Amino acid sequence: MKSEDYSQGDAFQAEKRTVFSTQALPLCAEGQVAKPGDFISATVGGWGVVAVRDKDGDVRVLRNACRHQNMQVVGAPAGNCESFRCRFHGWTYDLQGRFLSAPPPVAPKDLQSPDLHLASLPTSIASGIVFFSLAGPPAPIDVDGLPAYGGTVVTDIACNWKVCVEHLLAEHTPSADFSWAWPLLMVRRAGAVTIMEQVVPHTFLRTRLFTHVFGRSADDNRQAVATIKHVCEGLQLDRAGGKLAAESTLVDDFHRRLAAAYAQDRATT
Repeated sequence: MKSEDYSQGDAFQAEKRTVFSTQALPLCAEGQVAKPGDFISATVGGWGVVAVRDKDGDVRVLRNACRHQNMQVVGAPAGNCESFRCRFHGWTYDLQGRFLSAPPPVAPKDLQSPDLHLASLPTSIASGIVFFSLAGPPAPIDVDGLPAYGGTVVTDIACNWKVCVEHLLAEHTPSADFSWAWPLLMVRRAGAVTIMEQVVPHTFLRTRLFTHVFGRSADDNRQAVATIKHVCEGLQLDRAGGKLAAESTLVDDFHRRLAAAYAQDRATT
């Protein structure tokens, strides 16, 4: 790893092509979209997506890109709605992503074309987490005996996503109490409580962290999450200045996987 991998956009674009476009990615906790019309939108590794529970109770992940001119359909990070309407030209979609209507000046000629609907991505729900993939059906993870969902703390961190992953992996080894689902999800057990840290790479210098708490109120974790934010923003300065992560079993594995992704990208671009 080099310092520029944490502070410039070229590495992020390589990761988008070789990691985020090929792996199963966590998007949210199922409990965050508990009711029909509930949605969560995010940019994960450069891909704009939205998870929504439709009126039949099913959760699906849609590309957050209007089929008219590829503009965002959903601008809010979370909420509840009856339909999605692009604010630029008014194309409207139902909660399953099906095209409903458009103003006459910008309406499509063929209202029955399947190309009008929002792109629907392969989706699975495993251990309380909604996963999606751009490449194929996501492989589920299995967390036995998961307690009741207690909420999610959402935190924006001014750091590269790799800094956050390194910090969350640094002091752990694989065990019954800690596991890592490459590339973005860490699962930690603490007695009767299970905490899932989901890293959401937004841009190469901005990361969103979803801390999903099972077995107690998520509010009990707010101070711990604030500490993660503070530490990661300090580590980002270290990486930009050339001080890289200390070696550990999981961090080394993380770096090996990234090195393989960069090599793959160089071979294909």
